[in-house]
Amino acid sequence: QLWNIANTMQFQTSNEIVGGFDIGFDSKIPEETKDALMRFAYWVDDRFHLPITLWVDFKYNHYLISPNGKRVGYKFYWADFKSYPAFDNPDDIPVIELPVRTEHQTIEEILTAFIEAISMYYAWLTNTLTADYNPNQEEITEILQTYLQSTKKE
Repeated sequence: QLWNIANTMQFQTSNEIVGGFDIGFDSKIPEETKDALMRFAYWVDDRFHLPITLWVDFKYNHYLISPNGKRVGYKFYWADFKSYPAFDNPDDIPVIELPVRTEHQTIEEILTAFIEAISMYYAWLTNTLTADYNPNQEEITEILQTYLQSTKKE
């Protein structure tokens, strides 16, 4: 699984680059939704290695528009490594934009898009990300189910 492969990788980073999520929310997103997304982010952070900061910007939208004009469930921005696996430019940290409106989407659907976007990050970390990369849907489902099972035990 891609997420586990990335767990074992070593990166050289500058002191300005820290691991983990850096998360921002549009002010209109309800607290309950923010809490659900943060619970998932903490779960990911506890189980998987995020060696290079991943900025996540949760938008109060139903969807986002891709560069080719299509509605999408997330956007992932990245800069190519200048000398893989060294990463030292904080301006180049990868960014996820994710629309978060629960009127027409369940939290599970939003989490699925979030997992797909994080999978893009892991593909970037493993230096396998291309412009036409598609996350493995079986892995996405497996991660979501594992997370949902873990929340039932709490």
